Amino acid sequence: MIRKLAVEGVTVFPQREVFHFVPGVNIIVGGNDSGKSHLMKLCYALTKWGCDGNRRELPEVWAEEKRLRRDLMRVFGTHNLTSLTARNRGNGQAAVQAALEGYKVPLGSAELDFRFSAGQEEEGLHIKKLPQRFLNENAVFISPREVLSIYPCYMQAGKRYPELLDSASWELCRALEEEPAGSPLPEALRYVMKQIETLLSGKLQRLNGRFYLKRPCQEPLELNLVAEGFKRIGTLGLLIGNGTVRPGTTLFWDEPEMNLNTTHLPLLVNIILGLCRAGVQLMLTTHSLFLLRELVIQLADRQNGKLSRRFFGLQPPGDNRCGVRTSVGNALDEIDHIDSLDAEMEQADRYLNMNLEPGEQA
Repeated sequence: MIRKLAVEGVTVFPQREVFHFVPGVNIIVGGNDSGKSHLMKLCYALTKWGCDGNRRELPEVWAEEKRLRRDLMRVFGTHNLTSLTARNRGNGQAAVQAALEGYKVPLGSAELDFRFSAGQEEEGLHIKKLPQRFLNENAVFISPREVLSIYPCYMQAGKRYPELLDSASWELCRALEEEPAGSPLPEALRYVMKQIETLLSGKLQRLNGRFYLKRPCQEPLELNLVAEGFKRIGTLGLLIGNGTVRPGTTLFWDEPEMNLNTTHLPLLVNIILGLCRAGVQLMLTTHSLFLLRELVIQLADRQNGKLSRRFFGLQPPGDNRCGVRTSVGNALDEIDHIDSLDAEMEQADRYLNMNLEPGEQA
C-alpha cells in the first residue's frame, strides 16, 4: 500500500528524509522523542486519505486540500497545521510526497505531493500533485490507547462530536461496529486467529454493545477485568473476524508489545508475521530489544524466508545535530546504534559481570 514517503520540514524532520517501505513488515525503531509515532501517524493519515476507491477519478483539488488538512489535524490531534511544521528548526515550510499502490493501482498512479506553511491555517495547504486513482484497500491504526473498554462512551461521543476525538481511536471504534464477514476467512488469517485465541486463552465476544472475553469453563469476563495488553490483541482479532483487516490492508501498530509480558512476545511475533504471510502490510514501532531480537529469530525461519522486511532507525535530536537522525536496513544490525537499545545491552553486561572475578568477562 504505502511504498514511499518523503518529508521535509515536518515535526522532527527539518531536513529532507526519504523512506522506502516494503509490502511485508516495516519496523520503526527508536527511543522516546525520536519521531516514531510522528512517522507512523503521517503514513496512516496519507494512506487512509488515499483509500477511497469509490470517489470520482478527478476530484476538485480545493476539496481534497480541505479534507487532507482536516485528516492530518485529526490524526495528530492538533488544532492547526503550524504544530506539524519544524518551524523551530527552519522557516515553517513543510513538504510531503507519498506513493501508494494497491489492487489494480500500480505504483506511479497514486502519488501525492503537497506543501503547507506555518501561520497560514485556512489557505496554508496546497496540493501540487493528486493521485490519478484511489485505492480500494483499507488502512487500520492500533495505537497504544486501548479502546475496547471505552468503546460505548467513544461511540456515543463520536457520533455527536467526532471532531473532538482523535481520529485513529474513532476510526478504530467505527471499524469494530462492522458485523462479522459472511464469507470464511482465508486459511492464513484463520491461522492468525487461532494464535490470537491461544494468546488470550479464549475468544472476544460483543454482547449488547460491550465486549467480553469468553474462556473455557468460565462466564464471559468484562473487559475492564482483562489485562491491557490482551485487550489490544483482542481488538486485532475482532478486526480480522469482521473483515476490516484482510489481505491488502496496511496495519499500523504502535508498540505492539505494550503491556505484554515477555513470555507472550514470541507468540505476538508469530501473529505479526502470520499477518504478513496473509498479505497484510505491517508498519510497527518499538523500542523493545526483546521484541526486535524475536523478530530477527523468527524472520530467519524457512516459512518467513520470502517475507520482505525493513528496519528504520530513528535517533532523537542531540546537542550537536538538528532533527532526528535516520538509518535504514534490511536487517537489524544494518541500522545505526539506538541509544535506548544500547542502554539495555549495556545494563545486561553490567549485570552479568557483577559476580565475576576480577579480570573475567561474561
